[in-house]
Amino acid sequence: MMTELTAYEMTWLGVLEELRSCPDIRLSTDLQGQLDVARDADQVFTELAERDGIVLDPSLKRCHMRFSSLAAVWDVPDPEYEEESLIAGEFDLSNIFEAIQLGPLVERWYDPTPEELRLFSELRSFDGTGETGVGHLSLLRIQPGVANPELWFDATTKGHHRMDVDYPGYLEALRITKGTFGWQFLFTDVSLDDDGEFKVSGRFMEIMLDVFPKLFPDHDYAPLRARLAERRSGFQA
Repeated sequence: MMTELTAYEMTWLGVLEELRSCPDIRLSTDLQGQLDVARDADQVFTELAERDGIVLDPSLKRCHMRFSSLAAVWDVPDPEYEEESLIAGEFDLSNIFEAIQLGPLVERWYDPTPEELRLFSELRSFDGTGETGVGHLSLLRIQPGVANPELWFDATTKGHHRMDVDYPGYLEALRITKGTFGWQFLFTDVSLDDDGEFKVSGRFMEIMLDVFPKLFPDHDYAPLRARLAERRSGFQA
């Protein structure tokens, strides 16, 4: 039985510590859930395959976390109006095992078409914004014979979008963005121009990419800056 934290689990505790120790971050929630010491990555992937018939790529084991959840809610106060926020964010991560056991959230979508119902029945939430009530969910698409699940982003009134990133890539981007609201749109095919439907998210990304490299200089924000440039025709890198 494993009781010591893995290197990857320690990496995520480091994310919480980054938020705690940054004087410019106002952290309102900081949660490390219970550690499932009975199941390591090998046991989880074996159990999913043998009991649920879900065979995942063994390469995903490297980013398995045994925490039942890891969550944070934060904002960066506006220096001129402290009660206002320049940007804000939330993440609430569940591990793969917890996400799959939760089952689909089909009732979340009103009057889906038959095609949408098939899609929604395959989606499992693993990251969300339940405390702030923003309503964003990130989801794994669990399909028979698909070892590397698609990722989808449900933005409530702004629709559901397939993401151009895999599960390890999502987690790496989340470590860097700290869950800034709307960061997932950087990995979808929507436009983040100032005159478009997603202009608020585009503005949040622009602020994040201006502020975060100063607050968290150990991270490389160039790939996210390039993605924003692709989705904002007027953006200057």
